[in-house]
Amino acid sequence: MLKAIRYLIFLALGIALMWWAYRDTPFSQITASMKTAHWGWVALAIVLNYLATAIRGIRWNILLEPLGYRISPWSGIHAVAFGYMMNDLVPRSGEFARCGILNRTENIPADKLFGTVVLERIIDIMMLGVMLLLAFIFKRADLSRLFAKVDGGKGYFLLLLAGVAVLVVFFLFLFLRWASKKSWAGGLVRFFRGMYHGFISVFRLRRKFAFLLYTLGIWGTWLVMTQVMMLALPETAHLGLADSIFLMVAASLAMLIPTQGGLGAYHFATREAFVVLGQTPLTGLSFAWISWTCKTLLELSAGTIGFLVLTAKRKKTKVAE
Repeated sequence: MLKAIRYLIFLALGIALMWWAYRDTPFSQITASMKTAHWGWVALAIVLNYLATAIRGIRWNILLEPLGYRISPWSGIHAVAFGYMMNDLVPRSGEFARCGILNRTENIPADKLFGTVVLERIIDIMMLGVMLLLAFIFKRADLSRLFAKVDGGKGYFLLLLAGVAVLVVFFLFLFLRWASKKSWAGGLVRFFRGMYHGFISVFRLRRKFAFLLYTLGIWGTWLVMTQVMMLALPETAHLGLADSIFLMVAASLAMLIPTQGGLGAYHFATREAFVVLGQTPLTGLSFAWISWTCKTLLELSAGTIGFLVLTAKRKKTKVAE
């Protein structure tokens, strides 16, 4: 019951943000704008999106090595793809989902897997901070206008992020309660011990330089993907790399809002970002619709394939045993 209520709240939030973003723009105008898109660039952006997923899946192996585990690159890729798919269906469930499916397939303790995922999220926040710093250096005026435009300079945006943080902590508490099952004390101790070992794996990496390259590769691929998607629309083809960094920051901050795959939040943030860059709301909404739809379809299809492959692998393992 609680899961259903949570799902409906996040869905309602996404729909409300979607309505707010598109309320003044007839969809017929958006479809007309989309017809001018160069779909070859869109296809390349989709390939780059999956490449970033693959790099993240391969990098996961480096975090597991100090714990004494090793998985095939494709197992990591399929698990990450499945996690993205679950985030599109149930916000903030992908981290648990990819740990769960890899636990069943590779027999790696879920608590240790979750520790490595928490570490990944911290690294992502650090990389987002780097991107925010770059946006501040190259697009300081635009960044200031964006924050002022979103919350009127009254701090509503920061308040919203604080509310999101509270929700994340609350649902983490629910997960810990589920994980502890029968014994609160023993279950929590075991869970945190395993999560701790997964978390500190970064200090015992055998391939530190490779981990750094993969991390830069993930965010670099996302940046190139954003730039390539800019080329897809005639109105945005002239925008440069600094504009792509600015757009990435706006979109990444919006994705912190727990809606299904960034539903509504991504569209609203993208529209406002393009308006700040001197584009029309129609251009921003067309860009958001194309990029978000392609991203979501890719994640749903890749996640489904990943789930089927890993499930089949698990069945083969059971038969062999």
